[in-house]
Amino acid sequence: MNNDMMAIRKLMTATALGVSVVLTPVAFAAGDGTQQSMGKSVGDFASDTAVTAKVKAAFVKEKELSAMDISVETTRGVTTLSGKVDAQAQVDLAERVARDVEGVLDVHNNITVEPLKGN
Repeated sequence: MNNDMMAIRKLMTATALGVSVVLTPVAFAAGDGTQQSMGKSVGDFASDTAVTAKVKAAFVKEKELSAMDISVETTRGVTTLSGKVDAQAQVDLAERVARDVEGVLDVHNNITVEPLKGN
């Protein structure tokens, strides 16, 4: 993939993340008309959503990681990573990057290694 395509892909990912930060808390707040949904306040959802977006943005900055291949979910400050990557080094890097994000209290790393075919 050439540099222009990678730059476009990263820009699209960052844009999608920004939209999710804005819209997710609104969707949860409007969901049932109460301040709590499944035991969490709208503020908790907004905070967790912001942490998730920050982790994804940090992944976009890392050349060795694909933010598209790693799913991120945060609940009460605990960030869970999942997805498939090519090497254990990427699993370790993703965890280190996530732990360094402000607001992440703990990381559950469920990323699996699935080497590219032909390697």
